This record gives sequence, C-alpha cells and structure tokens, in this order.
Amino acid sequence: MGSGEGGVSGVAGGLATNIRSRVAHVGAHWRVIARIGIAPALAWWVSTAIFGHSQAFFAPIAAILTLTIGVGWRATVVVEIIVGASVGVLVGELLVHLIGRGVWQMVFVVGVAAVVAHFARISGVALTQAVISGVLLVAIVPAPGVVDPAVTRFVDAFIGGSAALAMIIAIPTNPVRDLNRLLDQVLGELAGILEEIGGAMRAFDAAQAGQALQRARDTQPLMEALGGTAGSVSEVARISPLRWRQRPQVEALVKALDDVEHATRNTRVLARRVAAMIRKDEPIPHALIASIDDLAHLIRTDPHNEHGLITIAEVAVRAAGQELTINTAAIASQTRAVVADLLLATGVGHTDLDDLLDFE
Repeated sequence: MGSGEGGVSGVAGGLATNIRSRVAHVGAHWRVIARIGIAPALAWWVSTAIFGHSQAFFAPIAAILTLTIGVGWRATVVVEIIVGASVGVLVGELLVHLIGRGVWQMVFVVGVAAVVAHFARISGVALTQAVISGVLLVAIVPAPGVVDPAVTRFVDAFIGGSAALAMIIAIPTNPVRDLNRLLDQVLGELAGILEEIGGAMRAFDAAQAGQALQRARDTQPLMEALGGTAGSVSEVARISPLRWRQRPQVEALVKALDDVEHATRNTRVLARRVAAMIRKDEPIPHALIASIDDLAHLIRTDPHNEHGLITIAEVAVRAAGQELTINTAAIASQTRAVVADLLLATGVGHTDLDDLLDFE
C-alpha cells in the first residue's frame, strides 16, 4: 500500500514539475506572445479604421508572417513580404481577370506566381507570400465597391509588416540575455567535445577520439545557424530605443560568439591529431592530457578566467616541448589556438595575444 502511495505521489510530483516548467516557459516568452497577439489586431484596425479597407485580412496575415516566419533581419523580411505580395497580387489579379475563379484556376494562378517568383529569384518568405497572395486572390471574391483590390492588398502587406516591426520595437526582447544564452550553449558543447577528447587520451582509445571528432563536426549546423540567430537578436539593440544602451554589450557578445565558433572549429583539428597519435601508438604526455581536461573544466566553470586559460596553454606547450613529436606539437598548438580564441572572446585584443601566449 505504501509503495502504491509512493508511486502516485511520484507521478503527481512529476506532473506538478512538468506544469511548473511549462508555466515558466510561457512566462519566459511573454514578449513573443504579446507581440503576436497585438500586431495582427493593430494591423487590421489601421487597415479598416484608417484606410477604410473592407477586406483587411491581408494586414494581420502579413503581421503574423513577419513575426513568426521571419528569421534574420526583420527589416529585410518586411521588404520581402511586400515584394512577394506584389508579385502574387500582380500575377494573380491579371490572371483572375482573364480566367475567372475556380479549382483549376487556383492551380494555374499559384503555379504561375511561383514560376514568376523563382524567375525573379525571390525565395524564402517572399516566395511563400507570393504563393499565398495568389491563393487569396482566387479564393476570396472582392467585396462590392472595392475598385482595385491589388492596391489595397499591397497596402495591407505594408501595414502588417509595419505593425509587426512596431511591436518588435515597442516590446523588445533582451538581446544581452538571449546572446548570453547562445554563448552558454556553444561553450557547453565545446566543453563536452574537449571532455570526450580528454577521455580518449586517457583511455588511449582511437575510436573514442573519432567519436569526439564526429561530435565536433556535428556542430557545423549549430554554428551555421548561430550567425543568423545572433544577427536577429542583436538587431533589437539597433532598432529599439529601449535597448540602445545595451549596444556595447551586444557587440561584445556577438564578437565573443564568433570567437567561440573559431575555438570549436579548432577542436576538430585537435580531435583529429589525437586520433592519429593513438593510431600510431605514440605515448601521450600526462601533462598534455591534463591540459585538455583542465581546459574543458575551465570552460564549464569559469570561461572568462584569462589567467587560467593562459596557464593551460603554457602547460600544453611545455609538455609538447619535453616529448616533441609532430603530433604532440600539433596537439599543443591546437590547444593554444583554442585558448587564443577564448581569450579573444573575453575581450583580449589580437595585438596582446602573442605576448600573453609566448612561453619561450
């Protein structure tokens, strides 16, 4: 009976934890929720109340697309939406006048809109919007009295995009917090890779070193996405007056992310040299193993510790000097390169690196 009660209590506790986690997730994204709730309504109100458009469905759609589909520079996304809308509206409106509305007409209009968009080298959100515009033109009959739906829908696209931008400016995210979160993510992955490399060196296991190399290679999609995400986040500090004071911090964090990305790339070479060293049955100096272990630990616990980073690089370089081979020199060199990238991420200038990492 007691064990059953314990099981029920455990399930209830797990459910409560899950609910708290979900509530916290909602709370952390309140700005996104507020923007996506307000922007479409604002766009619809401006289009109907100020511009007098009787079928203003396109304004809230454009606002939603700008906020949800747009990745990267949102000012560019607004332009893409307008261009895409104009292409879809232009093609669709001309064809609808000629062939009317119906199932096959929709197939034809949407297909032609996509062809024209590709011919004009329009892609991404703009291509999506061009196709949506064609669909809406065929599917929705203009209300009586709407003389030129093409113009009103083009204006609605601009209104929707502008409303979305207004909400991004008025309810901005915290770019410093978001960039710090990205930086912690990348540093955590870098530390994990180095831990695997250190484990392979201690176990003298070439297969494990190969796994560490593959893990380092698998970070490529993350690194490729990093630039776009960082650009999108940091744009907030440029366009929102509420975040202008954070610009210096944002610029420093964007640069730090770039430097940590370089450090992650250098770990690939490091893992490759470790695997080669083990395959050739070359003894690995214990100090060299310790330097990798210490570097992984420092990245997890105190990545801004400049003195600690410099000490680790010095240990690696001196260990290689005592038992010099091509592979020990390469491993020490790559360890020093990772440390150099991390020092740059902390704000050390390029001109100071040679002096800090000169151990002769």
